[in-house]
Amino acid sequence: MAETQNANLSKIIKRLELIKNLIALEEDEEIAQHINKLQKQITASEIENILTLLQEKQYGIAVAAIDKFIFEAKGLEREIQELSNEKAELDKKIHEFSIRHNQELGDLILKILQYRKQQYKDTPQQKETEKDYEDFYNDYQTTKDEKLSILTEGEQKEIKEKYRKASKLCHPDVVNDEQKEMAHKIFMELKEAYEKSDLKRVEEILETLQKGKAFTSKADTSNEKLALQNEIERLRQRLKELNTTLNNIKTSVTFETITNIKDFDEYFAKIKQKLQEQLNEFENGG
Repeated sequence: MAETQNANLSKIIKRLELIKNLIALEEDEEIAQHINKLQKQITASEIENILTLLQEKQYGIAVAAIDKFIFEAKGLEREIQELSNEKAELDKKIHEFSIRHNQELGDLILKILQYRKQQYKDTPQQKETEKDYEDFYNDYQTTKDEKLSILTEGEQKEIKEKYRKASKLCHPDVVNDEQKEMAHKIFMELKEAYEKSDLKRVEEILETLQKGKAFTSKADTSNEKLALQNEIERLRQRLKELNTTLNNIKTSVTFETITNIKDFDEYFAKIKQKLQEQLNEFENGG
């Protein structure tokens, strides 16, 4: 019973790797012993198939099935981490663009929206223009005073590397259920510091994580309450969700705008000029 309760993905992978070596050495007796141990552990359908092949001594097919299972089991969390890092990069770019957009153009946009709200008062467009104003006003108030650190090329590389190290230690997608809430809190603080290019804070969080008790990978704590198969399916689903999220970000109007800007100073100067002309028309009664 104790062995069943302590069964986890990493131990199963190690045992499967050991069986592969025993097959190469033709140690049938020892293979049988490890088959018995695996049968006592919590298994997924893939493992049951492997056990059947081993029992039938179809070793060539069994080795291929073991390789496939280990490849996926080890690769899922790694892929999730890589996609999460890519998402963090995109979020950071969009956040930096939004901050600069609001700080350089926000005051002009707010005045124009105020004029539009007055212009459409007592018309069918009144609610829409009021909502546009309120939405932008709230967003503008939260970002107008936010400071983004200006990093050198070397510092940008450093913060990226340290963010990735830290996120690998606390990402809520790969920690066990008991630690998920704390991991989420730390990860969100890390993400905010990264988006603000706060190298010092990212360093502090990484140092705290490295010195403290490490979070336990969810894949290393599968037990009777969370079958191994369910955990693998959860990781597959999360991977699918991340791919969808990344695709949505990359096809968004904001991201396409950022991608097509060659010179940000020139871009904001042109937009500012157009907004000023529009504001002048409102002020002159146009």
